[in-house]
Amino acid sequence: MNRILKGINWLAAGVSGWAGLVAWLQPVNFLGDPDLASPVVVGCLTLTLLLLINGSQGWIRRWSPQTVQRVMWSLVALLVVIQLVVACSFIDVSRADAFYVRTQALALVQGQHHWLHYFLIYPNNVNFTLLEASLIKTITSVIASPWVVLNGLRFLWIDTALVSGYYLLKRWHCGRTVMLGLLIVWLVSPPVYAYALYAYTDALVMPLVIDVLAVLTWALTRSGWQKWGGVIAGEWLLAIGVAMKSNLVVFEIAFILTSLVLGLQHRVTWQTVSGWLLSTAVTLGVVFSLFSVWRQQAGFHADANSQLPATSWIAMSLNPKYSGQYVHADFESVNQQPTAAAKQRRAKTMITQRVRQLGVTGFVGHLTKKMRVFWATGDFDSFKLTTQWIRAPRFYVTHQRQVQFWLVLMTQAGYLTLLIEAVLALLTARVDRHGMLLIALTILGLTAFHVFFWEAEPRYALPLLPGLALLGTIGMSERAQWTLNARGYWPVLMIFGGLAVFSGVSLWQTSRRVQLAQTTVAIQGNGHYVENMTQRLKPEQAVTQTIQTAGPSNQLDLSPIRPQTGVVAIQIEAGNRLLVSKVGTPRELRTMRYVTTNQSSLRVTVTNVGHQTIKYGTVKAFYNPTTGALTRRPQNYLRYVVRDNHVARPLSPMVVSVIVAAGLFGSAWLGLNMSTDRNRKYKK
Repeated sequence: MNRILKGINWLAAGVSGWAGLVAWLQPVNFLGDPDLASPVVVGCLTLTLLLLINGSQGWIRRWSPQTVQRVMWSLVALLVVIQLVVACSFIDVSRADAFYVRTQALALVQGQHHWLHYFLIYPNNVNFTLLEASLIKTITSVIASPWVVLNGLRFLWIDTALVSGYYLLKRWHCGRTVMLGLLIVWLVSPPVYAYALYAYTDALVMPLVIDVLAVLTWALTRSGWQKWGGVIAGEWLLAIGVAMKSNLVVFEIAFILTSLVLGLQHRVTWQTVSGWLLSTAVTLGVVFSLFSVWRQQAGFHADANSQLPATSWIAMSLNPKYSGQYVHADFESVNQQPTAAAKQRRAKTMITQRVRQLGVTGFVGHLTKKMRVFWATGDFDSFKLTTQWIRAPRFYVTHQRQVQFWLVLMTQAGYLTLLIEAVLALLTARVDRHGMLLIALTILGLTAFHVFFWEAEPRYALPLLPGLALLGTIGMSERAQWTLNARGYWPVLMIFGGLAVFSGVSLWQTSRRVQLAQTTVAIQGNGHYVENMTQRLKPEQAVTQTIQTAGPSNQLDLSPIRPQTGVVAIQIEAGNRLLVSKVGTPRELRTMRYVTTNQSSLRVTVTNVGHQTIKYGTVKAFYNPTTGALTRRPQNYLRYVVRDNHVARPLSPMVVSVIVAAGLFGSAWLGLNMSTDRNRKYKK
């Protein structure tokens, strides 16, 4: 049995190691991160982080318990302050699936039980919508706008993984440096902040693996009703997670396998294991039954002829032109079929054709591409999700691509460091530490589910992040600290100096290669995902909309719907000043250019001055995507993009590349000093 358990840990270590290789050498740049630094630069930063971690281990171990406690509480206070600032400063508009969830939730709050057609296609999001509606209804009974409070609640829920991780580390008798390391990882992890701002199921399922593990670990230390109460609480959390996101069924399987292992190792009796398995099945049944009743009370009734079959995701993931991600053309191909049977036939035909087209070697290569998409992105594609804001700092909106470039660079290096340390932790894990077995099984199960069967996207790996953070910090603290002799100090320092210079030059070259001649200062892009929402303008009818921009602007792009004929008059005003007024066809006036204005509020009026009805792309929502204000009835809002065309400039100024290179060298110098025996203060 011990060999089997060690083999599972080693297999999970192999998956993590492969993930580290692709994250380093083949990061994904065709999703939400278009600008990536050279792998050499990422490797240099990773080496520097490993050196700093190694050197700081001996230093922190010399701290008194009181010092460790003071530092930890200071970091907790800093984390709380940063999260409060982020929660209040950023309010996401919600896009794609999250938009439909928010819009339907607000409709339910208003007492309207008519469900959008989207939910007949994707009924898997109904349960989360009901939960979101309950939260919004409770919050709006106290205050008018729920968005900041919802951000705060998501931060609190995600942070339960940090609390659970701290408890597990104490139970596993890990050193105080591990707990400090976990807190630092959480503090500097962009996915924690990004997904707390994104109103979708990702934030809900992110901490579940570690939370359930902590509850079950606590239950195993108790007896009687406390033990069974803890187990049932963990099973409820797990069942709710599966009801919200079906891919968490792999965690359910991992829990069952871990329970069997505990029985085989005589850690618990088989009678107890049988009771756990039975209560797991009962809990799943009860949770799904309760949600079914809740759905009916909310007026939702499934339609088999509208629902997309599960096989459609499998067919989509096998498209040889892509790497397993969502493909709109494949969605339409299945969705346009009139009946459930026709949808099934179409999806099965696509699967058969694509498997034959790929062949054995092509299929293996395609799985490799899916594995890369699933694992290679350290930010878990955070920045792809949050591109439209109700509220955000002006500097961030106008420099989002630049900020994203540096955050992705730092995140990728931190992600590589975590994976390396997690591999070490899994390879050296004790077989009696069953929590690590559960994490290893979840890594293997979720990877197999999305790589072999389902759609692959980086955010689907998000539930693994807390487990990787836990494994990584354990690996950092439990491996032996190495020291460098005085003779090797200067050669190694010179090597890092050369790497720092190379990194600075490489980063500046990357920045110069990406020339930005256009900045998006306002966008409303919802309304064309799954359903194409439009607004008709009859002759002499007009629509007026106020747009808030985050900076100077001189171009407005609208979304007329084909056929783009007819005659419209469009005028754009900034304050009391008329910027531009033109008459033409919707096609001709799709893009409106005007003199650059610094006004942050634009008033756009579109008037149909022809003799035929025309249509413009809009979004219909119960909240204003510009101000976030709730409305009692759904309102139409134009789809648009406001841009500022300016002189081309590099992605980032040279001084930033110099600062990063200097920081890399300074960090390497500090790490070497703490790792070299010539400095007696840090001698091992």
